[in-house]
Amino acid sequence: MSEFQKIDEDDYFRLNDIFCIWLMKKQNTHFEDLSYKDAKKKFKKFCKRYNNQKLDPLYYEHDKLIEKYQSDIQSKHKWNFK
Repeated sequence: MSEFQKIDEDDYFRLNDIFCIWLMKKQNTHFEDLSYKDAKKKFKKFCKRYNNQKLDPLYYEHDKLIEKYQSDIQSKHKWNFK
């Protein structure tokens, strides 16, 4: 595990990819389906679990996590370009 650093609500934008993966994998929710208020509330819950080291170890290896789930964190919207 990489060096652990606690996070807080100020990390909302910096850790958005990690948060989106957690929403999909652990909350069965897509980020884009949440209102800003609901997303901030869920991010607060994410921070608590993260800081208490209650997440799978991969969540603390940001680069590896993003690499593994890169295709999952892209928008669920299917574009129809012609």
